[in-house]
Amino acid sequence: MSDDQSPAIAEITGEAHARCLAIGGEALEAVEALRAELEKNPELGRRAQSAVGGMKIYTTRLEGTGDRPALTVTYVYDAPPPEPGLIRIALVSPARFAGGDAGL
Repeated sequence: MSDDQSPAIAEITGEAHARCLAIGGEALEAVEALRAELEKNPELGRRAQSAVGGMKIYTTRLEGTGDRPALTVTYVYDAPPPEPGLIRIALVSPARFAGGDAGL
């Protein structure tokens, strides 16, 4: 595959974009970086039980930084052959951890 071909086309939905802006702290930049990476490797993350037809749902986590919380990102990968496939980043939220603050 040449550098100008992508195995998939990825986009951030309007709702996910708005959520990134609401979270702030460079959340949009982190999700944009994930979007670019997904075009090269569309099956990152953990696959959820799902979907209709050839659509697959994945969830991945972006580690937090000093400027933003850890994020949970959910995206849909629709790859009907022979097209390259379309990825829609649909949901972005601050990561929640089971058990709350352990006081460590």
